[in-house]
Amino acid sequence: MEAGRGWESKTLCLMLVLPFWLAGCAMGSLFQPYPSQAQSWVHPAPGRNASIVQHLERAGKGRDGVLYLQELGLLQQRLGNDAASRTVFADVINHYEHTDAQALIRVTGLASQTGALLINDNALPYRAPDYERIFTYSYQALNYWAAGDVTGTAVELRRAAQAQRMAEQRREKELAKADEDAASVLDLSQYQGYFEGLDLAAGAVKSSFQNAWTFYLSALFWEAHGEYNDALVDYKKALELHPRADWLKADVQRVSRALDGYRQRGIGTVAVLYEQGEVPARQEVSLPIPTPHGLFLVAFPSYSVTSWSAARPLTFHVGEQSAQTRVLADVGALAARNLREQAPGMLIRQVLRATGKYNLQKKANDDFGGAGAFLTQLFNLISEQADRRSWLGLPAYVQAGRISVPVGEQQVLLSSPGGDASVTVPVMERGLTLIHVTERAGRLVARVLPVQEGPL
Repeated sequence: MEAGRGWESKTLCLMLVLPFWLAGCAMGSLFQPYPSQAQSWVHPAPGRNASIVQHLERAGKGRDGVLYLQELGLLQQRLGNDAASRTVFADVINHYEHTDAQALIRVTGLASQTGALLINDNALPYRAPDYERIFTYSYQALNYWAAGDVTGTAVELRRAAQAQRMAEQRREKELAKADEDAASVLDLSQYQGYFEGLDLAAGAVKSSFQNAWTFYLSALFWEAHGEYNDALVDYKKALELHPRADWLKADVQRVSRALDGYRQRGIGTVAVLYEQGEVPARQEVSLPIPTPHGLFLVAFPSYSVTSWSAARPLTFHVGEQSAQTRVLADVGALAARNLREQAPGMLIRQVLRATGKYNLQKKANDDFGGAGAFLTQLFNLISEQADRRSWLGLPAYVQAGRISVPVGEQQVLLSSPGGDASVTVPVMERGLTLIHVTERAGRLVARVLPVQEGPL
């Protein structure tokens, strides 16, 4: 009897506060789809950069803080504020290390999971997936590169490599455990038809976290500093992800010759890193979830290749020579594969959530009649939102290309469907001159990073 009265008291409190709570939450991150929020910094209005930075700084202190800080770190880099970007990404990396060191089960964690079971997965604090973490290390390496800090660059590149190794070591066990847990609750095969679009998007990459762009960036750095063994390892890893790429095979052959003592005189390297477009946002689809009370339609995140933009190369000219960038990572495909791997666990939570919402509605109807049923139906309607959170500042594709040119000052002409640009760069013998190019809002923004050369 005491337990029954306790439940009735809690339910009564819920009925009293629900209308006010829903009104407030409908305007917050739990009920406002993340892609809608992100439009302000993915497509910033003229003169709004300062206010956007302030907004992301405030949001960075909240429950999903690491996601907003990732957005802020990349935005600051694109605004040319490398020192500010470096500070923000350092905070992001500290967050990774702090959350990874925590115990898997904590009181606050249990509370968050309870909220997620009642509301939606947006109630869970955001945890950056491996592919986003690896991009963070890569961008932080570029920040140190831009500052002329060779040691800092090397540290971040090694962090990126370690993150990929660790993710590879644990991935198979994690996926097997997720499938096993989900299979004990529902038949996963019945959802294959609903995930065809997601599977097609995810199928463009071999892994949810490895990207050849990071390996290539690292290989360029090691080669410029004469660390040919390390460069060869990373070029080969990039080639494993793109086994048909003849230009990567040429990189492997060139570094192999360097290990044998072959060197070109009077020649340096100009490389272009190209970030094209915007990573697709998660979409919302409806899935029928079986419960003891019948089928419930629930909101679920997904991707579809029909919304994908096409990869477009950037052409760069140095004198009479020219080259093109090639795609090294399809970021949307990485995001889709990561989501597909999360799907079994998300389905489990949806089954539990649908059952819990039904029980709450039935209890409210039994105890409070039509008014109680109406309020819980309103709650269920508003709270049925798919988790569409992901790092939306990332590009759709990351590309790279290189060319060997005579030493001295050289003018590089950059051309793509997204715009044109021209930069003057220094070229040093056996050195590397890196041009970092981003295409946003129909224009190219190019910056020349300090030349890398000589032993570390």
